Parts: sequence; C-alpha cells; structure tokens
Amino acid sequence: MDRPALPMSAPAAGFSLLELMVVLGLTLTLATLALPSWRGLMVRWALESEAQTLLDDLRYARTQAIVRGQAVSICPTVDGVVCADQADWGRGWMIFLDAEANRVSGPGKSVLRRHQPSASVQAITSNANELRVSGLTYQPTGAARGAGQSLRLVAGSALRLVCISMQGRASLRPEGQVQCT
Repeated sequence: MDRPALPMSAPAAGFSLLELMVVLGLTLTLATLALPSWRGLMVRWALESEAQTLLDDLRYARTQAIVRGQAVSICPTVDGVVCADQADWGRGWMIFLDAEANRVSGPGKSVLRRHQPSASVQAITSNANELRVSGLTYQPTGAARGAGQSLRLVAGSALRLVCISMQGRASLRPEGQVQCT
C-alpha cells in the first residue's frame, strides 16, 4: 500500500533569539559610544539657536526703529519689565518703544518682545561693563546708542560671539572666534 505523502513544511521565517540578542548588544554598544558626541552636538545646537535668536532680536529692534520712526531699545532684564543695571543678558532681554531714548522701561512704554534664554546656555555677557552701558537704543535712522558692544554666549566649552558695530548692525561671528574685528 502506498502511503500518502506528507506535505513539506515551509522553512521557519524570522530571527532566532540568539540573533536578536547579538543585534541588540551591538546596538547598545554603539549607542553608548555615540552618547558623549551626541550631548556635545546638542549643546552646540542650543547655543547656535540662542545666538541666532539674540541676533534676530537685535535686527528686529533696529528694523522697528526705522519703520516706526521712533527710538527702540533692547536691554538685559531680570523680570521682563525693567532693564537690568548690569550687562548680564543671561536672564533674558526685552525690546520696547523708547520715545525718550533713555533705555529706561516702565509704564507707558510698549514692550515689543521679551525673551527668556534656554537653560542650556550658561552665560550671555557683554563688554558693556567696560563701556558703562546696558543695552542699546536704535534711533529712527538705524544708528544705535550703546553700539560697539560684543555679546558672548557660552554653553559648555562652546562659544558664540554676537558683535554690534558702531553703526548698530549686529552680526554673528563664526564658532570659536573670540573678538569682534
């Protein structure tokens, strides 16, 4: 008698547990090696973003002074209401209409923007302590009182420099450059 032929079973598809464990082990090892580089990259990105925001706000203040035909000031602030006396921009800054062009904020002066910096940026300092000024006032012509400043942004070992020319133009220097020239 003939026996009926057994159907041939298909080969098993997928991965074995051993193959899966080897791949996970290699992935974990590579991720561990890449983590320090990733952290440094994230710090540099945060610093770049903050420097670009400050540069944009300086340009915004200048543009608003020209467009509105009235003085506009930008200054460091602690509370977002009053300009700080020191040149520490690390706690934030504000932009406001300043008809008297005296860099004094208060009642009756419209605040155009406020900014609180990111926690990853350790310090934003100005050479304004040497210049005895805190902030800038853009005139309707686009020129600035308090110009000639440099603002240093520091996060970890990374440094960015925002330079404000004597004419009031703000620019961001390449990474690592430590002087405005």
